[in-house]
Amino acid sequence: YDTAMIPSGLLRTWAAISKVTPGAMTFLFALLSVVPVRMPEGLTVTPSLSLMAVYYWTLYRPDLMPPALIFLIGLVQDVVSGAYLGMTPLLLLGTYSFAVSQRRLFLGKPFALAWGGFLLVLLGTTSMSWIIVSLITRTPVPLLQPALQFGTTLLLFPLVVWLFVRTHRRLLPGQ
Repeated sequence: YDTAMIPSGLLRTWAAISKVTPGAMTFLFALLSVVPVRMPEGLTVTPSLSLMAVYYWTLYRPDLMPPALIFLIGLVQDVVSGAYLGMTPLLLLGTYSFAVSQRRLFLGKPFALAWGGFLLVLLGTTSMSWIIVSLITRTPVPLLQPALQFGTTLLLFPLVVWLFVRTHRRLLPGQ
């Protein structure tokens, strides 16, 4: 972009909007994560959209996804969804830790590698969630719901990442 012709106030506003966009999108996706999607046979599933957002933005713009913000978003998601308080922040912060520690492995590599990394994160968070809920309820949770959530989240990942990439390129060009 040629910024010489754009008023400085507008540039500052654009910069501020750009910096809050990853957190705002993650917050929005956390709210959307509690909306059930109807499937055949009357089943419902809630894809882990906030997990996708934390994974993507932590890999590509960790400076705009601080752990405190991720914790707060996870807490709000727990309150809105009625989940065990603290479960989502724990899973999202685990995702953050993985993404930050493995960032160099994924940056500049083909999408399939990042998707594979997300597969590992999703497997870990789904398993951890199942174990924690089973321990809290003192009974093994049926596997159908976690399996549906895992499958739909994994299949939706490319579409959701496409949206993040488009937003990233538009709002944060060259970064």
